[in-house]
Amino acid sequence: MVRIDDAVKILEEFAPLELSEDFDNCGYKTGSGKLELSGILVTVDTNRDVVKEAVEKGCNLIIEHHPSIWKPLKSIDPSRPLNTALIEAIKSDVCIYSAHTNVDYTDGGLNDTVAYAMGLKNVSYIKTPSSARQGETDKNYTLKEYARKISELFSDDNVSIVGDPEKIIKKVAVINGGGGREDALLETMEAGNDVFVTAEVKHSVARLAKDSDYAIIQVGHYSSEKLFMNLIKDLYSKKLPQIQVYCAESIGDPYNKRGEIWT
Repeated sequence: MVRIDDAVKILEEFAPLELSEDFDNCGYKTGSGKLELSGILVTVDTNRDVVKEAVEKGCNLIIEHHPSIWKPLKSIDPSRPLNTALIEAIKSDVCIYSAHTNVDYTDGGLNDTVAYAMGLKNVSYIKTPSSARQGETDKNYTLKEYARKISELFSDDNVSIVGDPEKIIKKVAVINGGGGREDALLETMEAGNDVFVTAEVKHSVARLAKDSDYAIIQVGHYSSEKLFMNLIKDLYSKKLPQIQVYCAESIGDPYNKRGEIWT
């Protein structure tokens, strides 16, 4: 018999919790790891629809990327959507387990997966496993050409750029998710990259890049992390082939596509 704890052990061997950032909250959110595992649903975010999908597909383990509980709860108000999801999970004996920055940083984790999905070659991390990945493109692109390529790869029509659209791009740095911090920008610049691809770039960081003649390609947070689902599904397909594993279909990018606004 395979227990939920057995599946979690496999995940933690792949992405040890020690790799998590101090601010993070990886691990169990609801349920008991002692239950027999009936199936796994993998998602970037958890809401009530995801819990319902898990139950309908016979899954009693949800592996989420973004922790559904970040800080200790002082109350559980059922009028809040996230609390409703947690309540439904508890009622349905569904475990929710968060695998966040540990999966981002581990070797072969989400940062590496995204870099290879972008077609980068000779991928390496700049300083440590928790820093940006960098690699080389297959040919020279202009910034606007490479941004278009990234938009197509991530199926994200809300991509934006900072920098000269005609700048030549050959060496690329990338952080999946919200990596648009000043320290990350400076790190990628100092490593000699032509462009930094990430999400959630602060205005001050965009201004710094612009004034430094550096380039940024900003993608959506969800778009840059949806490969988490396939990454974890593939892990279990190899390690627990007898268990059904699904990628969540009931949730997606919270932002509307640009075409839904301007057409």
